[in-house]
Amino acid sequence: MPILHLLNQEGPDYPQPKETTPGVMESGHWRVSVDRAEAVIGHPIHFHRRKAEAAFLSGIVTGYRREPYTTAKGNTAPRTIFIFRPQPDIHVATDLTGWTLAGVKFIP
Repeated sequence: MPILHLLNQEGPDYPQPKETTPGVMESGHWRVSVDRAEAVIGHPIHFHRRKAEAAFLSGIVTGYRREPYTTAKGNTAPRTIFIFRPQPDIHVATDLTGWTLAGVKFIP
């Protein structure tokens, strides 16, 4: 079962999950390929403040969309926004291996 972990540090420079309608949230912009985004539909997504800490927010991915995103350096590239149903009682931890520099850990 594919699982997606996202390192979601606090602060205005980091994408924060937000509720879009009751019971539905979006993840913010992430550097995740279309193949991996499609692979996690129907599967867990976990948001962590630190790699070694349990997730502060988890959910089940129901979809995604791609949008242009402009970085702090002014570069524009497509990024993935995940749509998910939150599961507030789940706080999964993961080990420190497998994280990308972009703060993404995909477990196939």
